[in-house]
Amino acid sequence: MATPPKLGDFPDAGIVWRKWNAETEAELAKRARPVLLFVADPDPMVFPFLRAIFQAMPANARLCALLHEEFPPLYVEAGAIPEAVGAFGAGRQYHIAVLSPYGLNPLVVFDPVRGDAAALVAEIVGVLERLLPAWR
Repeated sequence: MATPPKLGDFPDAGIVWRKWNAETEAELAKRARPVLLFVADPDPMVFPFLRAIFQAMPANARLCALLHEEFPPLYVEAGAIPEAVGAFGAGRQYHIAVLSPYGLNPLVVFDPVRGDAAALVAEIVGVLERLLPAWR
């Protein structure tokens, strides 16, 4: 799995992924917005699909804008899932989800094994667009 861009790499990298740490946890709590979670998993049954989706995400300008302006993106490795996120099945039951800002439980889960990365990215954008009015 490609490593996420470092903070400050926007817009060249397209998406500025945050990794879980105390600073990110505090920022997520302060922003009180749904979070797009991406769990990188080396499991060969899901890895090729996750890699394709991860690579397709920056190509969607609307997704980049939504993640830059409205909904924080969170990238975690399957072997280092924080308890706050893993308690609801991240990395086991789902790998890509929109999480509630209150408790980080999944609001919407996406199936990465569908095979069409661009279509899944468009679906993520559609969900975030529908959530946007409720969080403004």
